[in-house]
This record gives sequence, structure tokens and C-alpha cells, in this order.
Amino acid sequence: MGRSAWLIVASLGALPALAAAQDFAGGQFWSELRPRWNHIEESDKREEASGGTVRAIAGWRSARWNGLRLTVEGIHADHWGRDDFNDTPADIPISPYPLLPDPRHTGVNRAYVEYAGLEGLTARAGRLRVALDNHRWVSDNDFRQIPQLFDGATLEYAGLESARLTAGYFGQLRSTSGETEDIRLIVLNAAWNPLPGHAVAAFAYFHDQPSTSPFTGFADESYRVYGARAEGVAARWGDIELPYVAEIARQRPHAGGDARIDARYWRAGAGLSTKQWTLRGDYEVRGSNDGLYGMQIPLTDFYGFNGWTLKWFTVAREGLRDGWITGRWAIGPVTLYGEAHRFRSDFGDLDFGRELDVGVTWEIVPRAVLRLQHARYDSGSGRDYPEIRKTWLTLSLNYP
Repeated sequence: MGRSAWLIVASLGALPALAAAQDFAGGQFWSELRPRWNHIEESDKREEASGGTVRAIAGWRSARWNGLRLTVEGIHADHWGRDDFNDTPADIPISPYPLLPDPRHTGVNRAYVEYAGLEGLTARAGRLRVALDNHRWVSDNDFRQIPQLFDGATLEYAGLESARLTAGYFGQLRSTSGETEDIRLIVLNAAWNPLPGHAVAAFAYFHDQPSTSPFTGFADESYRVYGARAEGVAARWGDIELPYVAEIARQRPHAGGDARIDARYWRAGAGLSTKQWTLRGDYEVRGSNDGLYGMQIPLTDFYGFNGWTLKWFTVAREGLRDGWITGRWAIGPVTLYGEAHRFRSDFGDLDFGRELDVGVTWEIVPRAVLRLQHARYDSGSGRDYPEIRKTWLTLSLNYP
């Protein structure tokens, strides 16, 4: 039995003792159903990918007893209707279809014990969702039907005024393919609200990858990254706000990682926003080590950054510069959204192309949301990359 299974058994094993408490029978139940229709075209594949995927999640969290609380959650991910697509990354070279990485899977999703008996201190152990700060470095990547989860423990302290300290260690990862793999991940994060509407965070993440991921081809891609970020609202004029974000980081080798892993990261962005609309610009640099290595971020929220087509799931050794404009407009229960990206390399100033992402979201009723998205990537003159077209129609139903 793997370590993931032992963590789950340990969480479930706490149930009989907790059930002895009279108020344990309380708690909260929830469920989610999320069917999605997918269509993908890639110019280097002779077939178009089309088909339906769906996930169903059901979970329960107990009431507290002597500071303890149990959370258990199951997941079933499946296909429906047509499934003319490839859902296995290993089959990319031989499949005539583009990759749609949503395989069938049934199993335990989250399962953990939480303790909050001391003032300001919360400890969790089991299979956890870990999504820190803006999800840039460690995320659950929840756009996929199977979220990315981590087996381990976290300790969070919020007893200091306007501050939160987080530390965690994880020995395994349940990937978005439903597979469990060994990792050794340490997360350290300190967040502070110096003024109302402003947040500052410092972080350090240590990712030892015993098995090589297909990002660079290096024998060992283990890395550490440390940095700081600030975000908030710089000014207000009535209902109009001026949001901003600034972040810097450095990535270096860790635990035997290849010496070529050396890259800098920074992002800056600002705009204007109200409850009804947003218009902003951002610029991000995933640096390059003089063309030897481009910054890889394998635990990120891939759909939250650098466009929805996932063209930059793996960044070229020349690195990536991404400048984009974001627009949002809410009209009652309907929200229109768009991003326009322009990509260049960090080393050599190569034209890496552009991407346009547009979407419309309709809140039919509370907890029932329909979302249509379309993404288009076109290569630039600096590299002959395939053209990509992706369309998704997603219905999200949640209870309660």
C-alpha cells in the first residue's frame, strides 16, 4: 500500500473516535456536477478532438470535536457522448488527436484531519488542496476535471495581527491524470496586510522531483524558488478602483537539480476596475539562463497564466515574456471576459506569437453557472509552433 493510501486510511480511521462525540453528527455535506464539452484543433494533428468530459464530487465535513474535524471527499471523472480525443500524455507522439488530459478516474479526492484547538493555529494532515497566493507556484489546477492534490501536512498560524504564516511538507502528488507520484515538496509562505486593501507575501518553495518530468529533458529537474509579491488597490475614485500587482522570484537548482536551472521571474500589472467592468494590463517574464534553460513551473495553475491554450505548459529554453490586456464586463447575470496576449522570448527577443482568449459566463441561478470559452494561439516568426484552437462549454452545478 502506497503512502497516499496510508494517509487516507489514517484520516478515515479517525472517524469512529470522533463519532463518539454527540455534536459530531452535525457537519456539512456538499456536491458538484461539472459536465463539459471540448473541441480542440492543432495544426500538427490530422484529426480534431471533440467530446464530453464530466466530474462528480461529493464530500462531507464533520462538526468540530475538541478542536478536531474530519473532511472526506470522493470523485468520479468520466467521458460522455463522443470521445474522439487522446487523454494520455504518453500517446501524444502517436495519436492523431490533440491531447485532452481528462481521463476516467474514480477514487478519493480530499481526505484529511484538521486540528484548530490553539488560538490562531490550524494543522491539517491527509490529502489536501494546496493553492497558495495567486496559484502561480503551487495550485490545485482545478480547471481540469481531476484536480491536482497533495498528500502531506500543513501548519498555519494566524495569531499575529494582520499576518498569516504557512508551512507544509508533501510526500506525494495526485496529478490531474488521477495518478499518484512521489515528490518531496516544502512550502513556506508569510502573508501580511500592512494597510487595508494591500497584501504583501514572501515565499520559498522547495520541489525535489525524484522522477524526471517532461519539461526540459534534464536528468534531475528539482528546483527551489523564493520571492515576494505585493498586490492591492492603489487608489479609489468612487466606485472605480486602481488594482495593482508586483512580484519577483528566483529559481535555482535544489537537491541535485541540474546546474542549468537558474532563472529570474517578475510580473507587474495594473488597471481600472469596478463591480461591473475591468480593464488592465500585465507583463510577466519567465526568465532564461542565457538560452540554456527557460523557467518551468510544473505545479502552477496552467489555465490562470499565459493563455488558455496551454501552449506554454513547457517553456522553451529561451524563456518567455508575456504582455497581455484583460477586459471584463458584467451585465446582470452575464459576464463577458477577454485576454489578448503577445509572446516573445526572454533570451534572443524571438517572436513567439499571440493568443486571444474570450469567454462568456451566465449565472443561471445561484450555484448553477454556464460558461463558454474559446482560445486561439497563432505562432510568430521566431519559432514555427502549431496553431491551436480550443473551445469549451462547461456547466457547473453545486450543492448547497
